[in-house]
Amino acid sequence: MIISTLLVGCGFSTMLSDNGSTGSTDNGSTSVTSFVASWEKTDSSRRAWSDIVRQVVETKAEALYQGPTDVALFCPMYDRLGKEDRLNFWAEFVSAVSKFESGWKAATRFTESTMGTDPITGKQVVSEGLLQLSYQDVQWATFCEFDWKNDNLLYPSLADGRRSILNPQKNLSCGLQILNRQVKSKGAIALSTGVYWSVLKVGGTYTKLTEIKALTNALAFCKN
Repeated sequence: MIISTLLVGCGFSTMLSDNGSTGSTDNGSTSVTSFVASWEKTDSSRRAWSDIVRQVVETKAEALYQGPTDVALFCPMYDRLGKEDRLNFWAEFVSAVSKFESGWKAATRFTESTMGTDPITGKQVVSEGLLQLSYQDVQWATFCEFDWKNDNLLYPSLADGRRSILNPQKNLSCGLQILNRQVKSKGAIALSTGVYWSVLKVGGTYTKLTEIKALTNALAFCKN
């Protein structure tokens, strides 16, 4: 659901849990040993989604990788993490957001009753995919690779997973870059205004910030 206006180092490590693990390093940072994102625990094929998140954050979302101003609320140890655990944190964070947006169902579609007509589709705005994005987003988020004309021509079934907006790679990449843009502009993940996702709105009717923080703070490498 949308709201408009969303290690390196030498040393030793000790495995702690399947939520991630930490070890100390000579430079004081932590190093990764194992990690399984929440969405992978019921379907191991979703590891591909975690890999997408890691790749996008590493190559296209510098503001996320460096750390939003409020990242410590989601992972107190973030500033001390090495590269791999930083990327793993974002995999878990996106898994958490997706849990409350789409129930981890890539073909989820939700018709928005208060957002009017999507100028790209000419139909009522619909939030779609793992991160509940819309075709109209391509107007301002030009990095999003949604192709309504092609989808409408080749895949008439609105729930067809081959539609670009339902493709996990394209959906996750678009969503992460939208969040990266927010962090570059406003500095933080959680805001009272100007967030794309209602689950990240401070004090919002549909906020899930407490639940999302609980999931990411449970990561072993995020704990003090």
